[in-house]
Amino acid sequence: MKIPKKLRREDGAAAVEFALIVGVLVMLIFGMLQFGLAFFELQTLRSAAREGARVAAVGGSDADVRSRVNEFVNGNPLPDAAIDITPSGGCPDPQDLGPDDQVGVTIDLAAAPTVQEIFTLNIPLLPQIQMNPNIEGVFRCEGAVQQA
Repeated sequence: MKIPKKLRREDGAAAVEFALIVGVLVMLIFGMLQFGLAFFELQTLRSAAREGARVAAVGGSDADVRSRVNEFVNGNPLPDAAIDITPSGGCPDPQDLGPDDQVGVTIDLAAAPTVQEIFTLNIPLLPQIQMNPNIEGVFRCEGAVQQA
C-alpha cells in the first residue's frame, strides 16, 4: 500500500517538535532567572553581615551594627530580631581582649519574612523550592594584644 504524497510531507513537524520542547525550555530559563536573583540577594546579605561584624569588631554598639547591616540590604530593612550579634554588645573592653576573641553577626531569615520570600524559588512545572542559607559574618576583635 502506497502512502499518499499529501501525508508524507513534513509541514508542521518543526512546530510539533517546538511544542514538545518549549515546556523544558521555559522551565530552564525561569529557573536560571530565579536562582540568579536569589544568589544576588544572598551575596548582598553576606556583605551586610560582614560589614556589621566589622563595625562590631572596631567597638560599635549593637545599634550601630544593626544600622550598618540595614544600610547594605537592598531596600528591605531587617527587623532587629533577624540580626544576631555574638557576643551580645560586641567585643569586650580592649584590656580584656585575647588574641582569639571574635565577634559575629548572623542574619536569621526566618525572622525576616520580606527577605525570606526572595529565597523561595517558583519555577514553572516544578514544586516550590525554599532555600534557607545561614548568613554569617565574623571578624577578629581589634585591639587585642598579640602574644609572642
